[in-house]
Amino acid sequence: MTPERRVLRLVVAGLILVVVALIGTVLSQLERRTLEIEIGPSEEARRNPFLAAERFLARLEIPVSSESGRERLRLLPPSTDTLVVRHPGSRAPERRRALDQWMTDGGRLVVTARESGPGAAEEGDLIAGYGVRLSTEEVDGPTEVLAEIPVEDQGHPLRVAFSSERSLVTTAEPEMAVIAGDRLRMVQLPVGDGAFVVLADDRFMTNAAIGEHDHALYMAVLVAPAPGGTVWLLYDREMPWIGAVVWSAAPYAVIAGALCLLAWAWSAGARLGPLRSVPGRDRRDLLEHLDASADFLWRHGQSDHLIKPTRRRVIALWRRRRPDLGGLDDAALAHAIAVATGEDPDAVVRALHVHAEDADAFVRQSALLQRLWRKASIR
Repeated sequence: MTPERRVLRLVVAGLILVVVALIGTVLSQLERRTLEIEIGPSEEARRNPFLAAERFLARLEIPVSSESGRERLRLLPPSTDTLVVRHPGSRAPERRRALDQWMTDGGRLVVTARESGPGAAEEGDLIAGYGVRLSTEEVDGPTEVLAEIPVEDQGHPLRVAFSSERSLVTTAEPEMAVIAGDRLRMVQLPVGDGAFVVLADDRFMTNAAIGEHDHALYMAVLVAPAPGGTVWLLYDREMPWIGAVVWSAAPYAVIAGALCLLAWAWSAGARLGPLRSVPGRDRRDLLEHLDASADFLWRHGQSDHLIKPTRRRVIALWRRRRPDLGGLDDAALAHAIAVATGEDPDAVVRALHVHAEDADAFVRQSALLQRLWRKASIR
């Protein structure tokens, strides 16, 4: 083995030992740990405040579904179901009557009150129509008050927290009422075979607070449907606009469509074909205008407009030069002019009174009129 090869092998071996030593040093300084990183609520939870309530009811094997918008209030479910609505607001008279009949038949409606102006009952406000309205006021002290609500089949009252700033005022006789902090927080009104429940505050049913106190259990008791019924949680007042729906369903298709539209707009603005020279600003010759006007009239079957002025001027000139021709009719005048000029009488009649059938006849008539004008001028 040559000395050069021996030195090379020693260098390579030394480098390998150095790399192994560095890796061992780094690994000796590492420590395995488990870290929990708070990422906040999921997108679905941010969109649907009743998501936790929906999943809790599903674990209790209660049929449940959450929806956005107000379509379920238009197409009402069976009267064995329960509708939970956040801030129902005003309803059209026919929709209001349909909802009243649905509750009369046994439906259970749970709504959250909202602030309303004067005259809301006349405008179709659902809550005000039953003699209930929301009262809000700023209070000093805790922002929440606890209510202890007795429930059948429970060994102790259930504790539920309500906002201390929101309360209800009612003129109706409730079937059940919840009072906390000396104020009314919830009422249940009988409507036929069904019930109408109005909440001053529904935070205990939302994702943010359903895990506190006895909120989850009381929520399940409050919205429990009749046997075989379903709970419908309507968490949003409006349906998302069509753009948001399309984007959530097919974002890549939207991006591809936008790129295609951008490419089309760019191609539409691009130049097609060679550049045209800029036309000169010099005025056209008068004869060119006359030729163009005559060609336009001829192509549109208006050749009479080209020859009638010449005919009138020729006839008028002959009448001035020959006063004896003033009383003659058209045929006699044409015959007299033909005799005086030595032209063919039939040709003179055609030149003065007959429409030219083709270009050749038009040229012959024009030439004959020029000769008649010239001969009349000589006399």
